[in-house]
Amino acid sequence: MDEWKDEWNIDATKFQNQLGELTTTIAYKVQREGGALIGSRTAVEDIYVMVRLAQRTYDLFFYLNADEHRKNPPWRAYYTFVVLPVIRSMIDYLYNITVMLEEPRIKPAEFRRSGYRMAFEALDEDEQKYANNPDPRWAEWFKKRREHLELGLRRDGFKFDEVMAQNKWPTLSGYLRLKKGVASTEHQRFLRSLTYGYWREYSDYAHGTFQGLMRTAMPYLEHDLPHEERPKLEEVSLKGIFHHMTRASAVLLCIVTELQAFFRFDGARINERLRDVWAALVPAPDVKDLHDLRYAQLMKEKGISS
Repeated sequence: MDEWKDEWNIDATKFQNQLGELTTTIAYKVQREGGALIGSRTAVEDIYVMVRLAQRTYDLFFYLNADEHRKNPPWRAYYTFVVLPVIRSMIDYLYNITVMLEEPRIKPAEFRRSGYRMAFEALDEDEQKYANNPDPRWAEWFKKRREHLELGLRRDGFKFDEVMAQNKWPTLSGYLRLKKGVASTEHQRFLRSLTYGYWREYSDYAHGTFQGLMRTAMPYLEHDLPHEERPKLEEVSLKGIFHHMTRASAVLLCIVTELQAFFRFDGARINERLRDVWAALVPAPDVKDLHDLRYAQLMKEKGISS
């Protein structure tokens, strides 16, 4: 990306607040109108929560690097770099939401049943580990935790046996891992693009690989750098912050575009606002790749770009 730094420029005033406000609009639309359109309460609840998680992650990047914080002495560039793994989480929210929307009458229930199964299995393992502990508070804690999970099952209309028979919800990497001779779907090819190139690095940050350390070590080692190298730190940090904030914005924009393409909400000038935010962000090569690969055609097919 270094060679592109002088070839494009993005004005955050044209998308930062606009994207945040648009996300709030769509989140409330999902919450209030989504049930009638999708026919699944669990889908609406889980999608709404993931949209809000993605939005708060987006907010965090701008909060950490706001002028009023960055110009004060306590601010440190590494505050931003240490939270880079959460962009990988945003990509996971995009994955989960889009898989649910592909089969909305099936996948949301599978997502939730899988979660219950994994929670029960984790509880069983912990209960076995502490089975011989003489402290009675452990037994009481396990009892209350199990009752809480069983209450959730009943509320959602699931039976214990069907939950424990549910296949586990695949991780993104598992979803993209194909059996020999099986062709990938268009959806898988799109999501795979978010695990290559500059998107691959967020997995590196999340897992603490050497590749990730190579990219982010400098901000963490400010006092270990030779004195002649320290003036470079601010330039490197600001450039990195700008790129990562742009990418966090792009993933959030993908999420809200997917939701509008599926639900086709009326009112609130949603389509127009989506077009404006894409126009503001698309000069970034990172964002243009996503736009050209999926969203230009999707927005045209769903009447968003008309």
